[in-house]
Amino acid sequence: MSSGLAVAVTVAALVVGVLCLVAAARGLAPGKVQLQALLGLQLVLLGQLAYVLYRLSGGERPAEKGAFAGYVVLSLLLLPGGLALAVEERTRWGSLVLAIACLVVAVVELRLGATWG
Repeated sequence: MSSGLAVAVTVAALVVGVLCLVAAARGLAPGKVQLQALLGLQLVLLGQLAYVLYRLSGGERPAEKGAFAGYVVLSLLLLPGGLALAVEERTRWGSLVLAIACLVVAVVELRLGATWG
């Protein structure tokens, strides 16, 4: 895993998380901007999955295979899961759920980069 890619995804997740956190602090439900940012972040995560699969097909292997696979799957499922909860709770708490999901994605990305080495 390219550490630059992991850092870029981490920064993107943090930016989207802060955007959602600001909306929650202002008492706003998830709006169009937050949902579009989440979609963009999810597309970046899918691109990262394609890059990981490319590297795996080239013969490279992560140091910790089980943890690496778990982090990849978790990073892909966190945002849709958070979005499902946020859609059910169309209040400031929905924005807070999305913020937490994005912040967890950032942490998972850091761990993902560490397990490749």
